[in-house]
Amino acid sequence: MDQEINQPIEVMAVFERGIMLPVRFRWNGRVIKIAHITSRWRTNEGRFRKKHYSVMNQNSEFFQLTYKERTSEWFLNKIWVE
Repeated sequence: MDQEINQPIEVMAVFERGIMLPVRFRWNGRVIKIAHITSRWRTNEGRFRKKHYSVMNQNSEFFQLTYKERTSEWFLNKIWVE
């Protein structure tokens, strides 16, 4: 089951062949290292884009992150819990 979070977070990202990829993020005082990006997609927010990422850490916990180009902010949108 997913749980809505929608909180701003700090993210460390890298660029590989011109593509921005998150590698870890900080949430609730915890640094979460991303082991796998399971999906990524883009949506529009007016003339700006949002970049969305479904990611998994080494403990097989899933998270959905969003980067808003308009404000250069990252958000943790959802987590998946059992």
